Amino acid sequence: MSKQPLIEQLNEAIERILSDPTAQLSSVDASLTDLLVMARDLWAQPRPDFKARLKIELERNITMSTKIATARPGFRTLTPYLLPPNAGYLDFLTNVFGGVVTARHEAGPDRLHAEVRLGDSMLMVGVSSGRSMPVMLLAYVPDADAVYQRALAAGCKNLEPMTVNHGDRFGCVEDSVGNQWCIATHLGATYTKPNHNAITTCFHPEGAARFIDFLKQAFGATEIERHSGPGGKVMWAAIRIGDSTIGVGEPSNHSWLRPTPTMSYVYVPDADAAYAQAMRAGAKSIYAPADQPYGDRNGGVEDEWGNQWFMAAPIEK
Repeated sequence: MSKQPLIEQLNEAIERILSDPTAQLSSVDASLTDLLVMARDLWAQPRPDFKARLKIELERNITMSTKIATARPGFRTLTPYLLPPNAGYLDFLTNVFGGVVTARHEAGPDRLHAEVRLGDSMLMVGVSSGRSMPVMLLAYVPDADAVYQRALAAGCKNLEPMTVNHGDRFGCVEDSVGNQWCIATHLGATYTKPNHNAITTCFHPEGAARFIDFLKQAFGATEIERHSGPGGKVMWAAIRIGDSTIGVGEPSNHSWLRPTPTMSYVYVPDADAAYAQAMRAGAKSIYAPADQPYGDRNGGVEDEWGNQWFMAAPIEK
């Protein structure tokens, strides 16, 4: 081992690397090994022109990621899409939850697209689509007992009687279409739980932790809270996407909970970039982003659990 001062050994070793990147440096003090490995790696880095192009691309991506998503008036980042077989379902939303139909567009014989406001949130409703994708929704209302009773009177199946837990008073029902509703009133300063909206879409996939990782990679989601059970299984997590909160948990808390692939409409700053990001996260394409006649540019993907996500941004005029 050389008896030279370490600084001299380092200088000589770097000079040898610059002249011959494959040079053997076994005579150098072991404490310098990591520094010399780093020096050899840096020597092999791309040329300045490549670095300049990379810098431009990174700055472009940063600009895109900090751009503010603009939804249509009244909409939040994420809106669940319900698929009932007939227009009578709109009456159910109106009579039970006090929903307000804000838009109704005929799409063909007995088919229509409707938009319904519930509290501070929106629902999209596709009537007579010929498809079935039941969803579970956590609905915060001022008087959960009254809404729960109206739901039962409207023919809903009782899943969970009214109870108090987790700071909420709530009961759960299933409507005639198979959608499940957890009707709740938060027992706090407001009837909506902090960091939640009037409507929260709930997902119960097998492998909830992996699903949360997908949400982070695909949509830049963040965790508000997570409660784990035996084996690290996610019993419940609140996840934030933009200005919307969704719930995630394994389908094992209650006998009636089941994985229900769900359709969601997601407003993003850039539909093309969001579509590409979701694809990189492992989703498969439904269709590539395109301008739509109703004023949005959107594209759709499906994740490995069967959930469908339609990323949209209003077309700039």
